[in-house]
Parts: sequence; structure tokens; C-alpha cells
Amino acid sequence: MLIPVYDGPQGHTVLLIRRTAGGAHSGQIAFPGGRPEPVDRDLEATALREAEEELGIPAAAVRVVGRLPVVETIISNYAIHAFVGRLSGRPPLRLQASEVAAVLDVPLAELLREPLEEWWDLPDVNGRGPERRLVRFHPWGEDRIWGATQRMIEHLATALREGAIAL
Repeated sequence: MLIPVYDGPQGHTVLLIRRTAGGAHSGQIAFPGGRPEPVDRDLEATALREAEEELGIPAAAVRVVGRLPVVETIISNYAIHAFVGRLSGRPPLRLQASEVAAVLDVPLAELLREPLEEWWDLPDVNGRGPERRLVRFHPWGEDRIWGATQRMIEHLATALREGAIAL
């Protein structure tokens, strides 16, 4: 996954996507990313390729400034490797219609605020039936940024606070 960051009108701004309908993460807010392909030299190359495929951001326009801890998902059983990428500005975007329903430009300051918490009824993922869980999330317009994406944002906040990543 690539966490693209550019300087917007309200300071550092993060590009997120809303996934298209269909699939395990239908309609969820995410960062651009996907599975490695044989052409990728490493996971950073995968993140850059996927950002170009999904959003049209050329790899040459991204300066990778850090890597975050791996985030594992419960529903899809993924191990997500996230890279923070600095852009000189908001690039013109070309959305991959089969995967990206919308783009969200979210000021980083909003994502660094303490997330909200609510009890949600989540679907059955382990054969034991639906599960009620306390979920941390950031509201943004009609969307909620939660799950693996929220955990990556928390890792980013820690890396920024500790000086491990500088934007």
C-alpha cells in the first residue's frame, strides 16, 4: 500500500480511495495497493505500481519517505506493507474504475486527531456468527475510515510523533 501525502490548502493532505462495490472490502476507505506481481522487484515497487494503476500517480512522482509496521486483516487474511510517499503536489488523477469509486483528500491533521470509538456488529468471519466489536474510526463526510486503514494511520501518527518519518 502507498500512503500518498501532498501539501494541500490545509497542510499535509493524504489521498485515500473508496473501493468499488463488490469484494470483501466493498465501499471501504483504503490506500491504493494490492498484491505483488512478478514484475515488482520488492513490496515498495508493488505499492508504487498499484498507486499508478489505481490512481494514475507515476512512480517517478513519489518520494518514499518511510515504511510502516505490517498490518494484518481479519476478514481477508492479508499482511499489508505500507509505504509513505511524498508528492510535490496533488497530481492529476486517473481512476481505475474497476477498483476505485472515489478519491478522498483528507488533511493529515484530521487523521492525527483521536479517533472515535463505537460498538459495531461485524459480519461472520470465523464461522462463529456475527461479532460485536469496538471499532476505532475517523469520520470523513459520508465515510468512515476504519479497520486496517485506521491502523495504518495510527502507525503513521506514531512514526511522525517519534520522528521515524519526516514529511
